[in-house]
Amino acid sequence: MSLRTCAHCFAHALCLISLAATAQPLATDLRDQEIRDLIAGKRLELRFAGAPPTSPNFLSHWNFRADGSLCARLIGSGPQTGCAEVGRWRTQSNTLCWQLTTIGTTTGINASCGWVRKVSGEAYEIVDVSGKLGSTAFSIGK
Repeated sequence: MSLRTCAHCFAHALCLISLAATAQPLATDLRDQEIRDLIAGKRLELRFAGAPPTSPNFLSHWNFRADGSLCARLIGSGPQTGCAEVGRWRTQSNTLCWQLTTIGTTTGINASCGWVRKVSGEAYEIVDVSGKLGSTAFSIGK
């Protein structure tokens, strides 16, 4: 095996290890009841992984209703726009999970569970447990 091949394999292994490391629960992650208290009956302003960090055109406004239903809007839609789809959300094993039928099927965001972390101030993130979606930043809508 050439040195170049070994270096390539090593770099690939490091990437996989770092991805797996980010998809791990932390002791400071919110627990089921804390997650429900934070989001039930509220609108979250979500910014999915890969979206430009400051552009409001890439926000998604989703209402996590107290009854467990989820009003999902398309990326870039305003908070007063009607629901593009109504799905379900729940907490499970200290993660926030949701299920949609059509929105996000091509990107995998239609069904996800993730650990909820406070980043700073009013900023939070959802870290997908599978490691496929990365981190979704959010704040509670005003």
